[in-house]
Amino acid sequence: MPDPAQLLLISAVIAGAAMIKGTMGFGFPLVGIPLLSAIIGPRAAVPVIAVPTLLSNFIMVSRGSASRASAHLLLAIAGLAVGTLAGAAVIKVLDPRMLSVLVGAVTLGYVLATAFRLTALVPEAAGRRAAPVVGLAAGVLGGATGIFAPLLASYLHLLHMAKRDFVFWLTIMFFVSNIVQVASYAHLGLYAGQVLLLALIGCVPMAIGTWSGLVLQDRIDPEVFGRIVLGIVFVASLNLLVRGLLR
Repeated sequence: MPDPAQLLLISAVIAGAAMIKGTMGFGFPLVGIPLLSAIIGPRAAVPVIAVPTLLSNFIMVSRGSASRASAHLLLAIAGLAVGTLAGAAVIKVLDPRMLSVLVGAVTLGYVLATAFRLTALVPEAAGRRAAPVVGLAAGVLGGATGIFAPLLASYLHLLHMAKRDFVFWLTIMFFVSNIVQVASYAHLGLYAGQVLLLALIGCVPMAIGTWSGLVLQDRIDPEVFGRIVLGIVFVASLNLLVRGLLR
């Protein structure tokens, strides 16, 4: 069990990442996993974050609503479930150093794609046809690293959805993938010892952070806040890459 100071730091990371999700609609694992990996390592950080993320997405799904699902969204969700199963198996056998590099590379890729607006270059029609492939790829990456947002958020963004539909269907995708993710991690024995305890404890700062984010949602300039988040994720991803490549 971590000492009190380390436990406080873990709680602060989870609360901060949840606050970002409460404000922006996504970003909990994207921010939380790289930062938490620096404290307890990626092999523990990924399953620890998965449990409070599942609870957070359940709360948001139960409160949301949107237009009916189209065929390409259902295909993306089906691909996502299958890909998450495959990706979850990777985390059990992947070397911790390589896992650090993988998490760092995925998060860094998201920062660069967002900063240079690369998703805007993809035609909407092509995005719809690629739905199963996008879902499968997002599932494999998310199952292995715990980070689903980069591909899923980018995919829904290029479909030019209304804000309410975007947030709802992104959360639905997160929720489906989280169910498969947590069940797979449990089956693989990744919640042994203190990992399960930390995951359950993490639900408390997650609730506090999410509530704080919802309160701040209309008080912070979205563009400024987005830049701050990108900066944090950029530094965290570089830290993971350095730790994985130079250790």
